[in-house]
Amino acid sequence: MGRTPLDAPARQQEVFAAVLEVLAEVGYARFNMDLVASRARASKASLYQRWPSKARLITDALKANMPRLAQPDEGTFAEDVRQIMRAWGEPQPFDTAGIFLGLLEGSRQDADLACLREEHVDRAYTEHLRVAADRAKARGELPASLDAEVLITALISTFVLRSEERGVVDAIVDGLLRPLIGTFRAK
Repeated sequence: MGRTPLDAPARQQEVFAAVLEVLAEVGYARFNMDLVASRARASKASLYQRWPSKARLITDALKANMPRLAQPDEGTFAEDVRQIMRAWGEPQPFDTAGIFLGLLEGSRQDADLACLREEHVDRAYTEHLRVAADRAKARGELPASLDAEVLITALISTFVLRSEERGVVDAIVDGLLRPLIGTFRAK
């Protein structure tokens, strides 16, 4: 009797779990189909048959394991950011910081991964912040000329790099964002 095919949802999730574990453990440069095949008890040929590159396999694994977030509307940009980041900080079965660091490393080396990451992962994670920033601009909390993409990148980068710290969301919102918003309003 053969193994369950890789397109079966439960089997595919096993493969995706192995992908994310390997990426977090070894990074993108050392990530390979052999490691995933061994961890997922699958053949390397069957992985390549379904995913022609490690960039596509990683992207599909991330898309399948992306948290579903509601768009908060707390009345202020700072509180919207706090709610979004708290949702990001919910316990995940994977090493989120390790995965994002592996993605960043890989995106510098692999143009295909960079494109796939931007299209499928970055947009999903940043869309809630973009909506919150647009609302904040409309309310006058943030200047209309503010490059929201730079602010969003700064917030995400700080969160990823410090995600293991206790109270990181409150530190980002209260120690970084609120003073920054106050500076914007003072101008």
